[in-house]
Amino acid sequence: MDRMKKRIICALMAAGIAAMALASCGGDGSSSSSGSSAAGDTASASQPETAESGETSAETAIDMEGDPYHVVFMYLNISEGEGYNEVAEAVKRTAFRITRMGELVGREVSRRLGINFGILDLSLAPTPARGDSVADVLEAMGLERCGTHGTTAALALLNDAVKKGGTMASSSVGGLSGAFIPLSEDEEMAHCAAIGALSLDKLEAMTCVCSVGLDMIAVPGDTPATTISGIVADEMAIGMVNNKTTAVRILPVPGKKAGETVDYGGLLGAATIISLNPFSSKGFVERGGHIPAPMQALRN
Repeated sequence: MDRMKKRIICALMAAGIAAMALASCGGDGSSSSSGSSAAGDTASASQPETAESGETSAETAIDMEGDPYHVVFMYLNISEGEGYNEVAEAVKRTAFRITRMGELVGREVSRRLGINFGILDLSLAPTPARGDSVADVLEAMGLERCGTHGTTAALALLNDAVKKGGTMASSSVGGLSGAFIPLSEDEEMAHCAAIGALSLDKLEAMTCVCSVGLDMIAVPGDTPATTISGIVADEMAIGMVNNKTTAVRILPVPGKKAGETVDYGGLLGAATIISLNPFSSKGFVERGGHIPAPMQALRN
């Protein structure tokens, strides 16, 4: 695909963001609902003050979120043979354009509604809908299936390029602004787990280089509490040592065994019950006390 077509794709995505944002305040700048009008009145009122910090943050604010992976996916599908640098640059440029458009639209909406402008969050947050998949983007980079060797490197490239592009475009980038990997909420990722391409151990490795941690992972209902504690401890260690946000959303499903499926419905999606290491971590977990904080110096 030539450069002009790539620009057209990015422009179409930006136009979609603009249309959704401006719809909230009407084409003429007026509020589209009484609720929005009330929010504007609240924001224009004087804010309370505190002796310690002076004027506080606004009670209401406009925050924007842009998911650039749709455009990235389309580009990667036609960029076979290009090197890592070219792929990273393409993702970065896409994130830059969407972030810049998001800020322009967000500030205009804020002006019309009389509400403070907050942040832009570039998080790649998948949904069960086909096409809303981080795994699809990783596979478009050349992985046969998400979870194979190289997946962590591809995710790191994607996450880093999105952050770089976003921060180049705006000083208001906030939130986590990175790729999320909620297993049941990403249709392709859930499929990869179902066919054995993606394991819990690989998901844990992926959390070292992306936003948050082990997310929306269904496990057998008879999983011991000490095993879940061990999984949480592993993620806490990753977060502490790497100075990053991590979390665990493990879902034991009563009556279900590894290999069976569970459907949560809606945006929570469906997933195969993932298998866990059969060996126990009980002796370690039940030691109690506190694991000492890691050293943040002498990190060679």
